[in-house]
Amino acid sequence: MNIIDQLEKLGLNGRQAKVYLALLQLGTGTAIDIAKATRFKHPTVYDVLDVLKERALVTETFEGGRKLFSAEDPNRLRLAEDERRRTLEGLLPDLQALYRGGSRRPRVRVYVGPEGMEAVDEELLAVKSGEYFYFGGVREMIQNSSEEHLSDYYRKRLERGIWSNAIRIRGEEDDLDYMQNGEQHLRRVRYLPKPILENSAGLYLYDDRVAVISALKENYAMIIESSELSLLVRTIWNCIWEVAEEPKSSHEHA
Repeated sequence: MNIIDQLEKLGLNGRQAKVYLALLQLGTGTAIDIAKATRFKHPTVYDVLDVLKERALVTETFEGGRKLFSAEDPNRLRLAEDERRRTLEGLLPDLQALYRGGSRRPRVRVYVGPEGMEAVDEELLAVKSGEYFYFGGVREMIQNSSEEHLSDYYRKRLERGIWSNAIRIRGEEDDLDYMQNGEQHLRRVRYLPKPILENSAGLYLYDDRVAVISALKENYAMIIESSELSLLVRTIWNCIWEVAEEPKSSHEHA
């Protein structure tokens, strides 16, 4: 990626980037000098210079009846980015409030293959509420990924203080220490009262999203962003949680 491409990522279009680079090399120059360096027509150069002046990247002076232009220190770009970031951080709460309160259609994303599980994992580790809820079995998780991945995910979850609330299948447990129930693992676990005889999909609830992972045979993941659906499924989850079985002892793996 060249400098022009990188400057475009910072908000300058191609012409603006070329004029700014030309002035950095010239130091100071007239519009004619800039036109020669960039091969742009004079009206185009003046239009671009007006924009760069507004962005405090170019200054204009007069000398001997000539209008001269100079490039400002490139640190101006960093300062501008810092200012945009501060503005965005101040604006985000209001934008998020509008986003959550506005009427909108649900958003559905479907993934085929392992990238679906990766997408769900990334979102779970960034959950805004600090906790998530799911139905699933440990053996299925291991089959879908690996113990190494689960261990690494567990470490990141603990570092971020995220609680995992699970309704699991007792017959699909595995002897993994970090999957046990308990505050030290930031994990609350109960079990379905009845076993599930067939392989089933895993279901996750977090923020206003419902994620379904079915990786053993069907090999897909689906994430639905819908506050209404999330509320419905969470209500069902809570009802099942009330009748779900607690671990028999502190040593029962969960």
